[in-house]
Amino acid sequence: MAQALNRPGVRQPARRPNSVRRTSSHQSIWVPGDERGYTIHGRARDLCTDAGPHPVLIGEASVTAGIGADGRLDLLSSNETPGPLGRFAGMRPGGELRKAMATVMPDEGANDTLLHRLLDDLAGAAFMSTAAWYAWEGGIEAHAQRAGVPVMSNRVVTGVCLSHIPGSPALTEDGRGADDNADHPLGPLPLASPDPFAFHRLADADGPNQSRLRRTDIWMDEGELVADAWFQDSSAVQGETLRRIIFHEYGIVARFDAATLALKAIAVTPYVLPYVSCHAAPATANVLIGKNARELRNLVPMALKGIAGCTHLNDMLRALQDVAGLAAALADLAPDRERIAPASIAD
Repeated sequence: MAQALNRPGVRQPARRPNSVRRTSSHQSIWVPGDERGYTIHGRARDLCTDAGPHPVLIGEASVTAGIGADGRLDLLSSNETPGPLGRFAGMRPGGELRKAMATVMPDEGANDTLLHRLLDDLAGAAFMSTAAWYAWEGGIEAHAQRAGVPVMSNRVVTGVCLSHIPGSPALTEDGRGADDNADHPLGPLPLASPDPFAFHRLADADGPNQSRLRRTDIWMDEGELVADAWFQDSSAVQGETLRRIIFHEYGIVARFDAATLALKAIAVTPYVLPYVSCHAAPATANVLIGKNARELRNLVPMALKGIAGCTHLNDMLRALQDVAGLAAALADLAPDRERIAPASIAD
């Protein structure tokens, strides 16, 4: 069983001297009694850390996305670029939105910005959003009935990923996800740390909510650029405040050629995955060795499509393209830049 392999409860590591840390969060927050739509609150921040106790704040961004019962954007706004985002209303997060982003705001993707990270990740956050109800008021099925929408777990998923092949214990006979065979463990809150800068502050959420969290640290080591990345999907448990249900959790350590950004080595750690068969996913990342970080966003969906990869690991591997943008920030790390103190952490 996956339960024997899963290890929930990862804590954020201390920031390294002479490193850059990017954190991002997408919180899908639902309101009981008004369940046909929900709001995704996205936040992201970049910090440089040199030898001093306080890091350099490079940048921060936020987005607010309202999603209707049809899965389309009712509204989309940002603290950074409010104007162009209004054009995306009515679109679905995912391929439709990403294609429009490439046309309307190509520089965001080209420069691997915080805003691009938040917009690009709306697809995964929206896909996982109903997991907010997994341990709440009758579960996802009861939520779907109250909202008058189809139950996502009833869809056929054969061929979607390496776990969803005919005969797999991850599938029912009719090709749906076999949740009875899945392990979604309870884990402690993942962001507790004595370091006030370990992660940015999340939005307050007392009701049903689902979170997608990311952290990526980069630093130089023996002439190579090292990236230590972490990813987690989790949801609130009704009546609980100190634990959450964890659906997916991965860690990655990757080494890139500092001059070319070619991937030289990669190690994937699966902390929490729903099925035993999912734990075969880490080895799939090796196909990317030798590829350039700047290519990963477009390359991963092609190289690891369907049963060749894991949907959630693929998403994390795509996000490693952020290393290209963060490398420039690491090169600019200088002792005379403005630092932030604990009291000024962004809300």
